[in-house]
Amino acid sequence: MLIMILCFLLLTGGCLTAFALAGKAIPVSEPRLLPFAVLPVPDGMPDTKAFLEFYASQIAWMDSDILTTVVLLYPEQDSSAKQLCTEISRQYDFFTVASLSEAQQLLAYRLKKEIF
Repeated sequence: MLIMILCFLLLTGGCLTAFALAGKAIPVSEPRLLPFAVLPVPDGMPDTKAFLEFYASQIAWMDSDILTTVVLLYPEQDSSAKQLCTEISRQYDFFTVASLSEAQQLLAYRLKKEIF
């Protein structure tokens, strides 16, 4: 009986040792850039809204590895374009709203983060 228990322990120890030596570590994936697009919105007209809704419907069918974020850029002096961008971004989670100066700061921050 004692010999069987000893054999069982030796067999278990041997299997664990073989598993530890033969097992490979999970490779660490390289950091990669997040795919995004920048789309300028010139005004808040109904045809611009129709285009943005059509564009959003096309993006909704895409794989999220292809495109994760669309930055809608509006002119800082046009409040109707800002309102349209805000409205569309509430409907679709992949849209992000920014003025031109905000987008410049965002891109500068992301580039510094990715490069350095």
